[in-house]
Amino acid sequence: MIGVPHMLSALAFLGDAAEFARWTLLALIQGLTEFLPISSSGHLVLVQSALGLEEPALGLDIALHVGTLVAVFVVYRRDLSEIVSRAFSGDLTEVVLLVVGSIPAAVVGIGLKDRIHAAYGSERMAALGLLLTAAVLAVGAWVQARRGGRAVDHGEAELPADPPRSLGKRLLPAFLVGCSQAMAILPGVSRSGSTIVAGILLGESPARAARFSFLLSIPAILGAAVLQIPDAVQGGQGGGGLAILWYAAFAGFVGWGALRVLLAFLARGAFRWFSVYCAALATGVLLFT
Repeated sequence: MIGVPHMLSALAFLGDAAEFARWTLLALIQGLTEFLPISSSGHLVLVQSALGLEEPALGLDIALHVGTLVAVFVVYRRDLSEIVSRAFSGDLTEVVLLVVGSIPAAVVGIGLKDRIHAAYGSERMAALGLLLTAAVLAVGAWVQARRGGRAVDHGEAELPADPPRSLGKRLLPAFLVGCSQAMAILPGVSRSGSTIVAGILLGESPARAARFSFLLSIPAILGAAVLQIPDAVQGGQGGGGLAILWYAAFAGFVGWGALRVLLAFLARGAFRWFSVYCAALATGVLLFT
């Protein structure tokens, strides 16, 4: 006969397994949607609401951000190595552009932190953000079609050297792309989608726009994680070390795959399919919630 202690142990194991499955699901969604232009924030809001999941502990949320950040480092490792090498040689052009592009999101994220956090509790807000994402992606698809050109899939993240342009002429485009990133702080608005389309509208090829977008994601993701650390420490929301490591690694691996897929899709001018998906999902949420 099974004793009470054994039954309690079994129930505790099932509870831990259920929690592990829930957070692994969130890590999967974070990894898949962080880089695809369909909004990770919007999907996390909708999935948590649909499945009745509580908001992840801040320690877990930071781990998911760090995992996807590592994916960017892996895919763009050669670009980052070259940027660092140039910086040590005295050429700070790309560093300056990334700093300028990061300013709008930093100002909005810090200045409106509490209001932004409140918006993440609304399914309808996430759906409206997805509709905005669909519209932005539709514009990107239209511009690509008008130009009649497609990005070349080099199989790697690095690209030929930029055509010579003075730093002064590149500051405003970098700032405007940064403004589109600031807009994506709202749930449902895709950071990658808005920044890549902004780059295309400013005359960049999809491949170059994607490169700047994902390099720009490094300070954005890192900054979001750093802003959460004080609250996580005060609330004791670090979570188990091994579990946190697993969620970060899983989100990073999935994010790496999603980033490679997006780069391949950009080479085929596939913004329209992401636009259709976001519009359909948002419409469904608005109609049935």
